[in-house]
Amino acid sequence: MTLRRAYVPAHAPRPRRGIRSTRSLTLIITAAATAMATTLVPVFAGDDDGLTLRPVADTTVSQVPQDGDNAVKTTLASCPSLCDGNPRGRRDATLQFAVDRLPDNAVNVRAKLRVYAWQDFAARVLARTVPGDLSAASSPDKLAAAAFGGPAVDRVTKGFNEFDVSGSVRRNGTYTFALSQESLNTRIYWASRENSKEGLHPELVLSYETRTKPSATTTGAPVTALPPPPTTRPTTPPTTTAPAKSPTTTKTATPAPASKPPVTTAAPNGWRLVWGDEFDSGTLDRTKWNLRGAEGRSIDLGCNVDHPQNTFVGDGKLTLRALKEASYCSSQTRQYTQSYLDTMGKASFTYGRFEIRAKSPNKPETSTGLWPAFWLRPDDGGNGEIDVTELPGGADWYSRSTAAIFWDYSPVKQDTRIAVPGGGYPADGYHTYATEWDAKALKWYIDGKLVWTRDRTTTPWYDKAFNKPYNLRLNFQVGGWLGDPDASTRFPADFVVDYVRVYQR
Repeated sequence: MTLRRAYVPAHAPRPRRGIRSTRSLTLIITAAATAMATTLVPVFAGDDDGLTLRPVADTTVSQVPQDGDNAVKTTLASCPSLCDGNPRGRRDATLQFAVDRLPDNAVNVRAKLRVYAWQDFAARVLARTVPGDLSAASSPDKLAAAAFGGPAVDRVTKGFNEFDVSGSVRRNGTYTFALSQESLNTRIYWASRENSKEGLHPELVLSYETRTKPSATTTGAPVTALPPPPTTRPTTPPTTTAPAKSPTTTKTATPAPASKPPVTTAAPNGWRLVWGDEFDSGTLDRTKWNLRGAEGRSIDLGCNVDHPQNTFVGDGKLTLRALKEASYCSSQTRQYTQSYLDTMGKASFTYGRFEIRAKSPNKPETSTGLWPAFWLRPDDGGNGEIDVTELPGGADWYSRSTAAIFWDYSPVKQDTRIAVPGGGYPADGYHTYATEWDAKALKWYIDGKLVWTRDRTTTPWYDKAFNKPYNLRLNFQVGGWLGDPDASTRFPADFVVDYVRVYQR
């Protein structure tokens, strides 16, 4: 199929204009204790892992009546009490964040508040931490009594200034930070979340480690935070000969649990099951999956929500449902809700066979702007991506599965669109999509047939991209670079998953 425009994955960060995206981070290096193993989960600005946060609210707390309502202005201001000759001119730039993505076993949390200034100033500025939301920081007196979140910045530079607030952020919750200026009796202006240039918006960048008991892994195939293999079901099923199951014709937000027939066939030759979800329990297994909530990304039109009507399990299947309904997330109201699951901090793998059996919702006339996908991203938050399958809708896309690999979102990418072997298309029933990954090559399969291969001969950056642990992503996006919903797009739309399995040799 000839593309009308360059393909960009549903989950790629939108390119920023005017400033360069931050692609570096300070890695936390720790020694593993004898009885415990530590997993590093660093995150960088611009990634979509849910740990680079934008403010849910911000304002300038001011003693100057003429400042008026500062909650909807494109700049925040800071200034000492004696400001521009006014003996009661103090201003504090305050920002509220909702932290909700830290796992319960997160340790050594690092938090950086990043705020953009337009000029260099010889000024000392510190970040105070105010427990609660902006209302707890409603007056300069309250701010003056607040604790310091970390070391001060002794000189403000043009561009992003970083404040270490790790001493304040330990777990999920609401955090409000105030930039209090201690020297230079004139105002410093900072970019707010209302600024028209998205790349200038403030950010709270989190990284952390998780502690888990060490698990035995085979040499050459390190596994991070890997749950033990299932013990209640036989070693795993086929790629091509699993018995077909009748698709569920209706779904409700609270489906009754139901079991599938037991699996009796062998795992693919040479592979053993190390992780999987058959969706037999009647509810989403939160020990395996994170479900993102109240998250809005700049690359699509929906809110990722943790709602039972958008993500539910029943009849032995997982349904990710996209709805046309208003929802508030990331400080704005959007007109769609959608589902996004990942295994960050719960399971990650270096090498393996990653397999999903699923049914796309996308028909030729009614699916523009609908975009389900199953893909992998590296634990280190850096470059690299493996797309097992992306199934965008619309007349140009509905009939094929997209397989892709990325080094960066510049983009340095390789991708292809693949028809279902033997005819048909991804929404005509359940199809199996798999990627086999080792140190030498990546191979994609649809319904058991090899359809694409990448290796060092096709991909010069293969070794630097694909030799580290990756976690799983499973999501259903509404809107993006391949089209937004139109009048013909049908809601609700269901991406139905029969199983997700990971094998290793």
